[in-house]
This record gives sequence, C-alpha cells and structure tokens, in this order.
Amino acid sequence: MRPKHFNLFMLCCILTLLSGCKDDDDNPLRFYNSEYEVPMGGRRYLGLESGNGDYSLAMKDTRIASAGTETGWSGVPAGRMIYVTGILTGTTYLTVTDNATQESCTLPIKVVDNYENIELLRSYLSNLPNGDANLLPGISDIFLINNHARDAYFFKQGEQTAFSSGLELITQGSYKLEKEEGDDEKVTLTLTFSEDMATPVSDHKFIIWGNSYLFHRLDKSLNLNWNTPPIGETRTSPAPPPSYTLEEFTGGEAGTGRQLAFTLSQQEIPAGILP
Repeated sequence: MRPKHFNLFMLCCILTLLSGCKDDDDNPLRFYNSEYEVPMGGRRYLGLESGNGDYSLAMKDTRIASAGTETGWSGVPAGRMIYVTGILTGTTYLTVTDNATQESCTLPIKVVDNYENIELLRSYLSNLPNGDANLLPGISDIFLINNHARDAYFFKQGEQTAFSSGLELITQGSYKLEKEEGDDEKVTLTLTFSEDMATPVSDHKFIIWGNSYLFHRLDKSLNLNWNTPPIGETRTSPAPPPSYTLEEFTGGEAGTGRQLAFTLSQQEIPAGILP
C-alpha cells in the first residue's frame, strides 16, 4: 500500500499542472478584429486582446504587406505590439504564432489606397474671423483617397467605443486639389458630392490656408505631382500647427468667405469602405 504522504505529493503535482494550464488559458492569442486594413505605404497596429508577448509572424504574400513587432507599449503583453505595413494594394494573410503556447491565428490583411483625413474642428470657430458652424453641416471627416478617380468619402461622427471610431458614412463624391506655382500659403480644394439622395451633385469650392508642411504632406500622400521640396529637420522647418483653415471660395477677395478649422488626422477610414 502506498503511504499517504505519497498520495498527497501526487495530488499537489496534479494541482500544480492544472494551475499551469489555467494560466496559459488566461492568455490565449486573441485579436479585437478578425481582419485588418492598412493603407499602401502606411502602418497599422493590430489590436491584441491577449497573448504572451513573444510572437512569430509569417506574411503569405510579402509583395503586398510586411509585418513586425514594436516594443515600448503599455497595456499589452510584454509591451510588444504587432504592426502591418502596406506595400501594394491587394489581399493577403498574416499568421501570428504565440511562441509561449504555439497557438496560431491567421488574419486576412487588405491593403487599400493611401488617403488623408480632413477632420473638421468646429470648436475652433471662435478663433476664426469668419467662423461658420453651418459650413459643410453634419460632416465631421472627409477622406481624400489617392486613386485615379480622386474619390472622397464624407462621414459624420457617431458614438465612439473602445473598438470603433464611430464614424458613419454619409455620402461619396470626388475632389480636386490645385496649387498655384509660387504660392506657399494656399491651395484650392473642390469637393463634388450630393448631400443626400434628394439633392443633385454639385461643386463646393474652398481655399485651404496652410504652410509648406501641409502642402508637402498632401502632395506626397495623394500623389499630386506638385514637386514640393522635402521638409528638413531644422529648427526653422515648419511644423504642423494645431489646425489649418478651410475657407469657402466666394469668387471675391480671399479671406472674406465662411471658414472652418481642420486638421489632417491619423484617423483610419472604417474598414470595408474602400475597394
């Protein structure tokens, strides 16, 4: 007959093993989304719900996208985040393996055209000489897409959550950006869209007041062929201010039209909008 202390020892071993399995189960490899989009030339950080911080990454088609990890983050296991960089438009798959558990997860990755987001800042109206809350009513964000059609998507701000920007698509149209040679303070933006199904498509023309940083960023992000010079890393290099000014074009003297403040934000367009 086995002594009682041997049976007690075996029971402790079993409980220890079960406890170890439970710890692994507490950190399964999970992401907040089942698929991800990233703009061509841009970077997207994947939302890690849980994991153990040590990952192996395998991109199926490295011509379309690449992936890597970045340390120094808070609120994620081992302070390590996974990111995807878009190379060419298309769809591929990223397989993430948690090296601590050997659990794997395969995520569809879609690379879309690059874009810029004009985020309207109506709270800045008091700082503008001709601020007007009724300019582009109901619109909070305008995404300008770097494609041949020069598509523009117009959104309103809905309820935000921890997993959603809350942006709701209102309508789709197109845009045109024109810069006069030698003018480093303004460009002309024409937005063509219909505000609703009952309203015909029309042009809305604006002056964008900015600096060389703004125009260089628009030039390179949207492939406008303005040949703007690179921004140098010096004390005198123009930095992005808190906001820029969008002025309604009236055909009269510049600076007299209705105005809105805006910024070029890093907000991502909601997934599933772009082809």
